[in-house]
Amino acid sequence: MALLFVVVLVPLTANTVATLLLNAWTGRTKDAAQQWLADEPDASVTSVDAKSRTMYIHVRTPGELPPVESLLDRLEGRIPDGIPVVVDASRGRRIDAGKVGG
Repeated sequence: MALLFVVVLVPLTANTVATLLLNAWTGRTKDAAQQWLADEPDASVTSVDAKSRTMYIHVRTPGELPPVESLLDRLEGRIPDGIPVVVDASRGRRIDAGKVGG
């Protein structure tokens, strides 16, 4: 019974800890990216994903992005050193198409 407990509990605990850390780092990355874009009109962070030990920051902006060095500076100490960061930028454009049926 003790062996079964160890076989089930240890991986479950490790997975839970990894998930909590990943969620914390993703949230911190999103906060830092939002601060990074705060001075850019109509720019926004649409999502942050962690895949294969890389943070992917998806942003939407009608203009140019600020220098990425300032984003990396904001992330320092908030997520572990050595994690690659990729910014995926799309240029947003809003079109008011009208109303359906009108």
